Amino acid sequence: MTIAKVAIIGLGLIGGSLGLALKEGYSGDPPPARTGWDQDPAARTLARERGVVDRIFGDPAAAVDGADLVVVAVPVLAIRDVFRAIAPALALEAVVTDVASTKAAVCAWGGEL
Repeated sequence: MTIAKVAIIGLGLIGGSLGLALKEGYSGDPPPARTGWDQDPAARTLARERGVVDRIFGDPAAAVDGADLVVVAVPVLAIRDVFRAIAPALALEAVVTDVASTKAAVCAWGGEL
């Protein structure tokens, strides 16, 4: 699978670290485009200043549009709402994963949406 675009939903510590790792440590040619979204304006500003992603969007659906890989890095209780927001914009072949510390509810929400 070729990953041309990675969308990071949640640009805090974990999502931001992932974005920087993709920027600095990617060995493929070319590196994937990195898009992102965060509900916190301060997190978006910091991510922009640090070059965490190539482009920041105002809503999560726009950030995942055309993404091959979507990483959801928001608090567990926010994941269901994020899944609901991004579901209509996901490509059929997109892989969606999360960094949550719990999986039972997250997997159920993913199956539901």
